[in-house]
Amino acid sequence: MEETVSSSLYQVARTLKNELLKIGEIISRHSSQILVDVDSENLPKVLSKHRVAVLLFTAEWCGRCILMQDTLARIASRLFRDDIVFGRVDVDRAFSVAERYGIQHIPTTLIIVDGKVVDALVGSVSEEKLLERISRELVGGKSN
Repeated sequence: MEETVSSSLYQVARTLKNELLKIGEIISRHSSQILVDVDSENLPKVLSKHRVAVLLFTAEWCGRCILMQDTLARIASRLFRDDIVFGRVDVDRAFSVAERYGIQHIPTTLIIVDGKVVDALVGSVSEEKLLERISRELVGGKSN
């Protein structure tokens, strides 16, 4: 009996994992139209071309990261401006970028203004909170 339950739980977990991967692929395709893939090669250009950069540190295997990519893509579509870029950094492919910014947990979202990190949000963040933090930087910085 115990072996049957264990086997059933394993199958459910495997099915959930496969479904999450499918959802991740769909979100990734959608967000790739809006989010710039950032790595060590294009990071300097991305930062110099835009006053504000919002970078999501993520990984393909991270379920919460997949959801944050969707959140960031929705915000990016609402805040489409020349002076801001929305990007994602896959920590497995661009480890040096994650290391440069001291990323220890994913998802982590950095807001970078004029090349300097002004805000860091670790973990899943609501669309409203992230939008508020980004908007604050777009209108001139933090308020007390």
